[in-house]
Amino acid sequence: MTGMKRIALHLLLALFLTGLTMAPAGPTYADARPTGILSLSPHLGYGMMLAWPGHLPQMTAAGFDWYKYFLYWDDIQPTESGGYNWSSLDWRLSEAAGADVHLILRVERPPAWARAWNHPWAPVRHDKMAAWQEFFRRTALHIHDWQAARGETFRVALEVWNEPNLSFQWGDRAVDPAWYTEMVRAAYDGAHAGDPHIIVVAGGLAPTGGTPDGMAMNDVSYLEAMYTAGLSGHFDAISIHNYGFGGPPEDDAWGSGILNFRRAEDIHAVMVAHGDGDRPVWASEFGWLLDSDVEGVECDPQWQEWGFAWQQVSAARQADYLVRAFQYADANWPWMGVMVVSNLDFSTTGWYATCDPLNWFSVLRPNGSARSAYTALQGMEKRYRSWAVWGMAVAPSTLLFLADVDQPGVQAHSVMVSSTGTEAWGTWSVLTASAGLAFTVTPTGGAPGQPFTVRVDTTGYPLGAYTGVITVTASEPQVPESPYSLPVTLRVVDEVYRRYLPVVRR
Repeated sequence: MTGMKRIALHLLLALFLTGLTMAPAGPTYADARPTGILSLSPHLGYGMMLAWPGHLPQMTAAGFDWYKYFLYWDDIQPTESGGYNWSSLDWRLSEAAGADVHLILRVERPPAWARAWNHPWAPVRHDKMAAWQEFFRRTALHIHDWQAARGETFRVALEVWNEPNLSFQWGDRAVDPAWYTEMVRAAYDGAHAGDPHIIVVAGGLAPTGGTPDGMAMNDVSYLEAMYTAGLSGHFDAISIHNYGFGGPPEDDAWGSGILNFRRAEDIHAVMVAHGDGDRPVWASEFGWLLDSDVEGVECDPQWQEWGFAWQQVSAARQADYLVRAFQYADANWPWMGVMVVSNLDFSTTGWYATCDPLNWFSVLRPNGSARSAYTALQGMEKRYRSWAVWGMAVAPSTLLFLADVDQPGVQAHSVMVSSTGTEAWGTWSVLTASAGLAFTVTPTGGAPGQPFTVRVDTTGYPLGAYTGVITVTASEPQVPESPYSLPVTLRVVDEVYRRYLPVVRR
């Protein structure tokens, strides 16, 4: 949430369009608690957005394991033919390695030669999209090589852009989900060519009802438009900035059902409708605005003007709501991944005017001391999931048995199950299913790097095709390729050696 004054104007317009034109009268409910039970496998990442990397010790002291910062293309490749300067990226990698945390880099700011128009938030020119893709490939490859040279295995995620459904993050022009999707597709293809294990996060969507002039677009509609433009298969996670906007995290009716923490559910619903329910949502920014009065600062006049006054909460509520947000997501959202508190320390920099809301989303005071929210987050129970790089390969990917009807017998093929990640996962197991083909598998379990054998007795099969399937499942649920379906086919033909083998060999 950068450039808060300008974004506030869009949010205020969005409020009018959703029917919310003034601050709610104030909560009249009892403090609700998560309705689920903390019995899901650990799935969250605990992140904070930092303004100053020097405050990483405060983040890790709170028990958080994901560090969010920024990566600027114009810093790394200011001229089209001048090569790449990786110093800013290396600083971020060194900081993450030194703090023993994972890293999210929000990638933005094309160089002047690649911008569609003269604005730092202008999108990438269509005719420079190949350069954008190559930048992501080189970035991912550099990260991989940097880590390999130092024996580091922390995860790195590249988040593509920020709040593209608001015009101020789109070069002050009408937003364009198809254009943004083109950027996401190029970024994903490039990054995964450089390192198939890097995480590419799309979206960074700002909850809003939209505006009729196209300068802000409803975030759910925007994601639908991205799917129409070809988003499928080109992201690892979708991110949303599901700030609390003053309401409790459990209240999905707050803010006309749009401006609330549970807006993430609407984003996930779109993903489910498009067959991506198995991919995570990341809350790459969220938080609650602290009432400045608690620290003797009067910001109400400016916040009224900017549309923020209705969002402010007490210090106790800011602390309570942040903790309850993590608890609610842990208990109810198995599809939620990394959650990034916005923010740790923007209040400490002196870069922002006293009443800039960024200072009051911070969980540290301007002098660096802990606000109640920081203390609550530090004491919050955390259930860390493993973020190791998992991977499973099954080769060959299909099995074909070819048999002569007049020469039946037993045939066998070997299948190798391998680990492709940097971290080993335990074991694999197989289940078989037949759609007319009887076959056996031995062994039915093993460790990565061990094969199994599939045997088919072709005796008694008349001319035709017969099929079955083998499902290979890793013991660790985080392995993305698991379960893997291996189709098995038997073709029974006549005169196989004279008629079919030459065709197969060609």
